[in-house]
Amino acid sequence: MTRDMIPLSPIAPGASMVHVGDSDYAARAFVQCRRHIALLRRVVGLEPPGARLRVRRSDQEFDPYIEVVVEYDGENSGARAYAFRCDEEARTQRGDLSDVPPSPRPATPP
Repeated sequence: MTRDMIPLSPIAPGASMVHVGDSDYAARAFVQCRRHIALLRRVVGLEPPGARLRVRRSDQEFDPYIEVVVEYDGENSGARAYAFRCDEEARTQRGDLSDVPPSPRPATPP
């Protein structure tokens, strides 16, 4: 199994983004990312086996960056197609996030 990853934007296009250095950045950015994941799941659907949407914190020691990523099994055509669709939707999907609660983790791991 080949594990690949595509970094996605932390928020939907057009939404107001919290920035590194803003007050309470980590907590606010995490909530924004979870809402973006919920929006992606609403538009693209739940992750198929071999794919997973998650929040990732960069490894930078100072001012770590928090973003949404899709991890997928590069040898699984369904997981790969899902990841590529998430990448496309993350760049183009505009949505009102006010009605999108932060997304919990999926009930069963993909």
